[in-house]
Amino acid sequence: MAERALADKSGEALLEQAPELNFHGLLLCALVVAGLGILNDVTITQASAVWELRSHAPETTRRSIYASAMRIGRDHIASSIYTIVFAYSGGALALLLLLQIYARPWGDVLATESFAQEIVVTLTTAVGLVLAVPLTTAVACLTVAGGESPPPVPTTPASRPGKRRRT
Repeated sequence: MAERALADKSGEALLEQAPELNFHGLLLCALVVAGLGILNDVTITQASAVWELRSHAPETTRRSIYASAMRIGRDHIASSIYTIVFAYSGGALALLLLLQIYARPWGDVLATESFAQEIVVTLTTAVGLVLAVPLTTAVACLTVAGGESPPPVPTTPASRPGKRRRT
């Protein structure tokens, strides 16, 4: 069996316990799972932004709603990528401090398997975000801009303007 470089002890344990495991497939699966949470958040908020834009200006064209929603989407992308970077940095803070104390060159540090794996996950997630926002926005615009308005939000008698309940 050929030697494989593994990022951590859990990878070594997996290799020992399940040598038939496809580690390339496992890495791909890890990339997908890592990106699902943030993709879910961004796509839902993007679709919600389109619905809100449509509800406030029902006569607006699809193209105009798409352009407005994409301006919102750029902020979603930036915010989400910052969140990913800060989350990984926070999780690796002790390691980053140790690397600073050891004064290893950053080129050497970034070339290690542990850091390279995290960089690939971060970049893959970022690419997924950059692709998901315009696609989600387009599908949402096609869905809401040409169809009927969303149903009105039900109101209680107390919340209607001009009507107050007596106590």
